[in-house]
Amino acid sequence: MAAPNDDTQVVDNKMYRPPQQEEAQLTLDEVIERLKASLPKIPGIGGTGSVGLIFLALIVIAIIWAGTGFYTVGPEQEAVLRTFGKFTATTSGGLHWHYPGPIGKRNVVAVTTARRMELGFRSGSDGFTVAQSVTNESLMITGDENIVDVQAVVQYRISSLQYYLFEVDDPGDTDRGVRPGQPDGRTLRDIAETALRQVVGARNIDDVLTTEKEQVQTDVLLKMRELATEYKTGIDVLQVLLQNVNPPLEVQSAFEDVVRAREDRERLINLAEAYEAAEIPKATGEAAKITEAAEGFKQGRIARAQGEADGFNAILDGYEGSPEITRQRLYLEAMEEILPGITKFILSDSAVLPFLPLSGATGGTGTIIGTGGGQ
Repeated sequence: MAAPNDDTQVVDNKMYRPPQQEEAQLTLDEVIERLKASLPKIPGIGGTGSVGLIFLALIVIAIIWAGTGFYTVGPEQEAVLRTFGKFTATTSGGLHWHYPGPIGKRNVVAVTTARRMELGFRSGSDGFTVAQSVTNESLMITGDENIVDVQAVVQYRISSLQYYLFEVDDPGDTDRGVRPGQPDGRTLRDIAETALRQVVGARNIDDVLTTEKEQVQTDVLLKMRELATEYKTGIDVLQVLLQNVNPPLEVQSAFEDVVRAREDRERLINLAEAYEAAEIPKATGEAAKITEAAEGFKQGRIARAQGEADGFNAILDGYEGSPEITRQRLYLEAMEEILPGITKFILSDSAVLPFLPLSGATGGTGTIIGTGGGQ
């Protein structure tokens, strides 16, 4: 009898072999059949599992497709919505939903951020590179037929996202990274050049270089806003700043001397005006003080003269009433004023008059009052 192998056992003197395990291999058809069997029966769809599977897959795809329609707009952004390529609405900050593609599209753009455009020069992106002059933008002719090199910076923001995206077809500006179709590319640069050349061309070179810079900036700003509105760019120009305004190189030193002379003149004028502003109030106060003193002196003299006149009239009235009494009273009052200030000699006999030191000893004028021989 042959020896049993490792997988056989002897049970009750009988040979036992364990069942061989079948390889667990499932084909794609078997997987699909099992899924069909596990799907619930959907009323109205039919009893077959394949239709239900397709319907479930469509539902999942629709949910995922609809979920892609949610989008978020930041506080500084706006979103413009399109349905089948046509503009429908504009939304502001928050969570929103719009038809996903290909039915709907949306563009989310920052609209409150101030943007910058350089005209006549290009600065380095790192902030340290020396700016490069662009003469075909900066050179222009003034009203007195002089050539001037004007460089400016324009600050702007988006005011209408609909106009900004759909009203102007612009080739873009590769220097500033502006893509084609956005009006702040070549369109805004042409608007800035047109406005600046028009304003500078209406003024003399001295005005542009020295005294009229602020007015030039204001006029260019107003002209740019007018053109941007007329072209429906959807751009609001915030500020125009003149950076460098230089004359031609051949006469630049002479113009610099003129500028320094004008600045010195303005400085001296300001100093004179400050001195005037300080001295005029002081002089006005002194004049008012003198005027008030003179007015007081005038009123005092008038009152004094009036009082003296009234006193004389009173004396005259008294004299007319009693002349002798009035004469005697006036005489006595006069003596009261005169006699206390002089030396007096009272004599009972005028015979000794020649022997008295009537002058020199007393140092003053003497008055002799006699009782017998007269005065």
